Amino acid sequence: MKRIILATMLTLILSQLSAQVTVPTAAGDLKLRFMGRTNFDAGFFPGLEGTDDNGVVMNDTRLGVQASFDEKWSAKIEICYQQKAVSFRDLWIGYDFSEKSSLKAGNFFMPFGSKILGLAYKFVEDAPLDYTFCPSRKMGLAYSYTSDPLNLTFGIFSDGDVDAKALNRGYNLSAKAVVRPICDEESILHIGLAPLFTHSPNAVTIKSTMPVTFANPNVTLISSGALDAISQVRLEAELIYIMRRFLFETHYMMTSVNMPGEDNYTANGIFAQASFQLIGKQQKYNKKGGITASSPAKTLELLARVDYMNLDGGDFHPEGDGKETDITIGVNYFFNKYVNAKLNYVHAKVKDTEDSLNAMQLRLQFSF
Repeated sequence: MKRIILATMLTLILSQLSAQVTVPTAAGDLKLRFMGRTNFDAGFFPGLEGTDDNGVVMNDTRLGVQASFDEKWSAKIEICYQQKAVSFRDLWIGYDFSEKSSLKAGNFFMPFGSKILGLAYKFVEDAPLDYTFCPSRKMGLAYSYTSDPLNLTFGIFSDGDVDAKALNRGYNLSAKAVVRPICDEESILHIGLAPLFTHSPNAVTIKSTMPVTFANPNVTLISSGALDAISQVRLEAELIYIMRRFLFETHYMMTSVNMPGEDNYTANGIFAQASFQLIGKQQKYNKKGGITASSPAKTLELLARVDYMNLDGGDFHPEGDGKETDITIGVNYFFNKYVNAKLNYVHAKVKDTEDSLNAMQLRLQFSF
């Protein structure tokens, strides 16, 4: 409790600082921007027996600073306090060759999936498809090119976490291409394709969990079990369409796991989501990142998402025991650029079984 109070106080103090501090140096001005967020979550899980996790938690507090200097250099450090532990999140340094091309090195997300959205993510929790197929932040090096009609990213990353002690953690080769045949102030048509190759000496487990914040019931709905993998190939195809107040987004992902002496294990899934602003004028989009952006102040929007996964993978599951569908509906309100509230109802079901879960979640998020 003392740590939670301290983190909250520190967040509030930093939020009172100027959004950007400029420090003159002999090499040029150093610009620092402080940032942070705290999530206050409430959850209720009707019909789920044996859980004591109905209630309120503050489960994710982050503090960081982003710096720019000498006109071309930038850096970011972000730490997270979650589940009584402190860990690094973003930890990188970047160099801009020009307005269109840049290089980044350190610990950050590979160009795959929607986890990279961070604060801009419209739901309380990411789609289960993201949890299943998308890796966490990794140490690596990536080059990016951005123009009005095009984004290109290429990178090489370790397969271990930033705080991993062992060195033999494998590697990832990633790439992503985004084209925008429509790109103006009111409309965006974004089409993306991202392959990801992973070589790792570690066993792989592919599973789908209930998209909820609380540790329990963060239950596994379906799972591949432990796979003795040599390598893994993943592929993502995505589409984003924005027309003023309306946003539609869909992602298809698949994986093929190469195992010694056995057929490859394959799995795939797709999710689609839509958002409509009841109060508001325009959905936001970040062209440089090739992602949707946070809604502005005084915006009220309705949301819906459908997520489907097939983890059957051949002989690894009994008939019908590897398919899962979940539906999320929600409403968001952005009071101002610092405070927003999100309410989600989630229903998840495993095909051909009686297994289903329901959850109601409310998040009040403070960020700066």
